[in-house]
Amino acid sequence: MNSSTLSTTLLFTLSLILISQAASGSKLCESLCKEAMEDSARCLQILKAEPKIASAKNNVELSKLILQMALKKGTEAQKYLKELMKTNPSPAIKQCATTFYDGVVGSFKSSLGEIKEDGLTANYDAKVAGDGPFTCDTALAAEKINNPTIASINSEIMLLSKIAFLATNNLPTDE
Repeated sequence: MNSSTLSTTLLFTLSLILISQAASGSKLCESLCKEAMEDSARCLQILKAEPKIASAKNNVELSKLILQMALKKGTEAQKYLKELMKTNPSPAIKQCATTFYDGVVGSFKSSLGEIKEDGLTANYDAKVAGDGPFTCDTALAAEKINNPTIASINSEIMLLSKIAFLATNNLPTDE
């Protein structure tokens, strides 16, 4: 075999391996998002937008990547709310920016830290991360604050919590 044919064969083989890996990760995402029921389309949209997540090789890697994304988005959301708090000092927005989103960020961080040691705790922490945006929505409604941006942020973080919960639900446990 000449070097040109060998190079072409090697390139073809590598391409097949990469496609196979991507298909495997894509199947993990699709399977996970089916569990999200009515949120499955939004779930797929979020996960497939992140190439690393779409190419995850197993549930542990998928959970880790989802939680990293959720932590990043939760931190960005909290930063936005803290900036908003400077121009709108409402008690509800202050609670959202501090207490409620401290919980979101802390829960995602804790879940991420527990992935390999304690799947059940990682799963629980992923789930409770959604409590912050839910409680934030409730506090805003009580003050009759209608802010579509905050509502959208809260909706996305609640969905990420749900997706992370579903992903970590498939982690090995030490029982």
